[in-house]
Amino acid sequence: MATRWNRLTLLQRFTVVSAALALGIAVVLSTVTVRAIESTAVKDEAQVAAEVVLQTISRELRPADFKGTLPPARWKVLDALFRAHGISDRLLRIRLWRADGRLLYSNVPESVPPKIAGVDFTTENGFAEFLERRGYLDAAGPDVARFFVPVVVTGDRKPLGAFEIFYDLTHLNAQLRNTRRTVWIAVPLGFLVLYASVFVLVRRASRRLMKQQADLIQAHLGTYQSLASAIDAKDSYTGNHSTTVSDDAAQLAQALRLSPEIVEETRIAARLHDLGKIGIPDAILMKPGALTPEEFAIMRKHADHGFEILRRAPLSKNIKLAVLYSHERWDGKGYPIGLSAEAIPIIARIISVADAYEAMTSDRPYRKALPVEEAIRRLEQGAGSQFDPNVARVFIQMVRAVKKPEDASLAVAVSG
Repeated sequence: MATRWNRLTLLQRFTVVSAALALGIAVVLSTVTVRAIESTAVKDEAQVAAEVVLQTISRELRPADFKGTLPPARWKVLDALFRAHGISDRLLRIRLWRADGRLLYSNVPESVPPKIAGVDFTTENGFAEFLERRGYLDAAGPDVARFFVPVVVTGDRKPLGAFEIFYDLTHLNAQLRNTRRTVWIAVPLGFLVLYASVFVLVRRASRRLMKQQADLIQAHLGTYQSLASAIDAKDSYTGNHSTTVSDDAAQLAQALRLSPEIVEETRIAARLHDLGKIGIPDAILMKPGALTPEEFAIMRKHADHGFEILRRAPLSKNIKLAVLYSHERWDGKGYPIGLSAEAIPIIARIISVADAYEAMTSDRPYRKALPVEEAIRRLEQGAGSQFDPNVARVFIQMVRAVKKPEDASLAVAVSG
């Protein structure tokens, strides 16, 4: 998963992350909006129901009603009030509680005397504190709201009791369905339009930035390739060593089924792999005979020199490391640091094979070009010691498949 993420471009990562954020925000905002609308609607309904109950019954209550058990006559009066005002359609149940937790009245017969859970009357204002702490609404079911309305009788500031009201929300929920649907469509759609607008702007800016970056890379590449061509002109008879290695290495990367991005990085790295030779004295670079140990030590530094030249260049890390490690060996006896096996970057392993083959099949200051079959034999001999055995095997197969025996360059064979 991490590898796939790393392969995404900056714009693709922005698209994934921003889309996920936009979706998440749209869902959260829709949920919050729907709940806020529902809460407001339920509170409004409860407020209306509370006012109806208070206006209908509270004015008929007397302080004496809260000092003992409500007489049957008073009970019948309250029943008559409810029936007369027709307020029982949505009021499923109404109870009247005394401040000490005793039930005074219920418009629905109670088989078992109920109790108010959580009421603490150990303090003087226990009932008032309960009402305040309880809040106005409490869900008693998906379509039922339960709330308490304090009852204050004229001449007494402290509530003497409270109505416990169970209110039917079925009709309200039916009305809210369209509202919920509208919110769940409108909010995500609004975010989608906003996201699309931002995405278009970011994509345009990204394309401009990528073009500027590509132009900058091409400008740098032009400079480095000119230096590489200058090195080729004085380091070999053919004058196109790096170009040939670049073509062969790119074809080898394709044969190994590497991604197009890696193939292109291989082409560029192979073109620049000898860039550090610009700092090697001509006397060593073009010496017709074998190098002395001291001279060879100086020659080996060209890999470090090339890496230092490219360190600040706007090129990928793969390209820079391939230039640095293109002379490492599979058995760990190469330079500059002695990496071995798969610790050597794949691009460097590819360049190593293509570079060795081109060097063997080209005229050098100290010898003539080797025959193709002899070069292949040496590649086979070095597979598993100097070269990655799989890379060497694929390269040899590629050479034999496309190369004419009399050709000295794979690139010439392919172009022919």
